[in-house]
Amino acid sequence: MAYAGLVVVGVLLASAVRLEARHETESPSTLETAEFMKDVKQECRNATGDDRAFKDLVAIMNSDTPRCFMQHVNMSYLQAPIDEMSMAEQSKLLGGICGQLEKAVVCIDPVVDAIKPCMDDEDDMQILTKIVDTVPEAIKMICNNSGAMLLELREPLSRSCAVELAPAIDDCMDVLSNSTMTMDLKNYTLTECNEIYKMRDCLDRKIRDCGALTYLELFGLFYRNLLSITPCKMVAQEG
Repeated sequence: MAYAGLVVVGVLLASAVRLEARHETESPSTLETAEFMKDVKQECRNATGDDRAFKDLVAIMNSDTPRCFMQHVNMSYLQAPIDEMSMAEQSKLLGGICGQLEKAVVCIDPVVDAIKPCMDDEDDMQILTKIVDTVPEAIKMICNNSGAMLLELREPLSRSCAVELAPAIDDCMDVLSNSTMTMDLKNYTLTECNEIYKMRDCLDRKIRDCGALTYLELFGLFYRNLLSITPCKMVAQEG
């Protein structure tokens, strides 16, 4: 199992935090310093023979991607005092933000292109493709019900929780054994699937501890879609 998909999810979270931070002083990229990025660096080195691909990836994550999001998402929309607006004004504003987010999906394309040279097997590409394909679904989920989830994600608690998600992923990935990480997804048995479930429970617990429960719905969406490319659901039914 590759770490490439985590980079895509992490980039989305990091970009969202930077957009919401607006004029606040930005801290160093949590994603870049995440423990799993060391594994990404090693995977890039193993696949390409040097660190150039990884350096290109980091440069895109730190510069191109945030700039792309800034170009697609109107900052004045994010800064608007939405609590002071009428329901009609809120609906119009959130509709505008959602439309811009849908267009901003293209901002992850350079990240995907940059990490592809670091991927050396079919499972890696399958995981990455599934995560990228899930992003539009996630935006639709965020924008449903008149943007109720989007409103929650604007709250300070959600922003601070987003910063904590990268290290949370690090911690929860530790429950996966080396054999599970290297085994072909199609060969997973109950043993490997149980480790996947433990990782899910770990991240679920950390999100609940953080307090921004909105992320549970988003995590559940990505988790279910990723689980669909493993035999784990069938294995659980047989067990």
